[in-house]
Amino acid sequence: MSQQVQPHHVPTAPRLLSARTALIGAALAPALLLGGTSPASAGVTGPWSTPVALSATGADTVHVAEVRTAGNGDVVAATFRQAPGSAQTDLLIAIRPAGSAVWGAPAVVDTLPTGTRNATLVSGPDGSLTLTWVKVAAVQNTIRTASLAAGATAFSAPVDIAAGADYIAPSTAVGTGGRAVTTWLRQGDRVTDVYVSERPAAGGAWSAPVQLDTTPAETLEGSLEPLVAPDGTATLLWHESRADGSSVMASDLVPGAAGWTAPRNVSGTADAAVPRAAVAPDGSAVLSWLSIPAGSFGHESLDVAVRPAGSTQWGAPQQAAAVEYPAASRPLIGPDGQITMVWRGYGANGFRIHATTRSAATGAWSPATTVTNGYPRDEYDAEIGADGSVHVLWTEQDDTGFSQVVHYAGRTAGAWSAPAALMAQPSGVAEGHVAGGPAGRTTAVWQDAPDAVSGKVWSAGTGL
Repeated sequence: MSQQVQPHHVPTAPRLLSARTALIGAALAPALLLGGTSPASAGVTGPWSTPVALSATGADTVHVAEVRTAGNGDVVAATFRQAPGSAQTDLLIAIRPAGSAVWGAPAVVDTLPTGTRNATLVSGPDGSLTLTWVKVAAVQNTIRTASLAAGATAFSAPVDIAAGADYIAPSTAVGTGGRAVTTWLRQGDRVTDVYVSERPAAGGAWSAPVQLDTTPAETLEGSLEPLVAPDGTATLLWHESRADGSSVMASDLVPGAAGWTAPRNVSGTADAAVPRAAVAPDGSAVLSWLSIPAGSFGHESLDVAVRPAGSTQWGAPQQAAAVEYPAASRPLIGPDGQITMVWRGYGANGFRIHATTRSAATGAWSPATTVTNGYPRDEYDAEIGADGSVHVLWTEQDDTGFSQVVHYAGRTAGAWSAPAALMAQPSGVAEGHVAGGPAGRTTAVWQDAPDAVSGKVWSAGTGL
């Protein structure tokens, strides 16, 4: 998830952003365990393994970018590490073989300027994984990518997609045969531009960058969401904030077409922000956004639209839930067509993480379920496994606001599991990611910084 940032500095790109924040800006925990010596609480598929450290020392500044499961069951974690006094940040990849509890040694993919913490890791339908990041320099930034082919044990060498002044916030989608699109922003003085490049197949060359938006100054874009359908159609969605309102915009590139279609508003007349999208196993696509009726300061609406397989036209939006001060995940689409939305928002018990699911048979949304017990911070991750299991990892803090603990809850077919605290003890800063895998396996990777600056990267899993 993207936000507007300052040139030549790429901070963490938050996964979740409230609609009000986007419209205005531009766009003690239960029963902790002795991590490292005792197993963690039961997860959705079974007991969690004892947390293991993926970093050698607790003196580094560390950050978890993403964790994903490859098609063969291998788990990949992308992290950042900066040693004390160093002038560079290392982008690292660590791989844990399928079914194993032992991670391989982290390998350096790239060396970046101090403070860089922006990278995405996405899966392809062939079981591959693709890493995309920004290499920041004084004059221009370079959008780079590397891939882990299906069944491979190491990532490819980095490939440069494009270079330009103030390029930031890249995001990639991969489709059948390795066809891919990468999109990013160029941030200038009170203006942003949306760029995109495409790759016809795995190992192919990336096209020259194309600017998609044609908006004037004082218009800000963000929350870039690329999709690649099984038929090769590429779609780019983004949030556009103007003086007269805010909309979700879309542009498509159909195979054989001369170029991308002109950007169009797909969210309607109400102010809309933070588009999130995903492609379903059957080739259909699901788009969600946060909508605020004009002039309203009441509840926002979490709206969802579905696009049939083989089409570029989105159906009429349907309200998944009425929400207040929300930050929503991408649509989580199960193999049976169920759609689950997860969001952090305000309710009767204060801020909590909630979920609702749309039945594939009836199209009706379930009553909202509260997933968390305590106060969750903004940092959380919601993912769905290939088997349809839903996983949520979040950071919970105590009343002081200084002690944080990473928690997990999951759902296989019925009710959500009780929240499980995965960390050894409260930390000054705690944040992580979660990924589902085959045979009911779940993997969590998080950073633990007791002094809110330096610490370690930890991991635990189920089904090991």
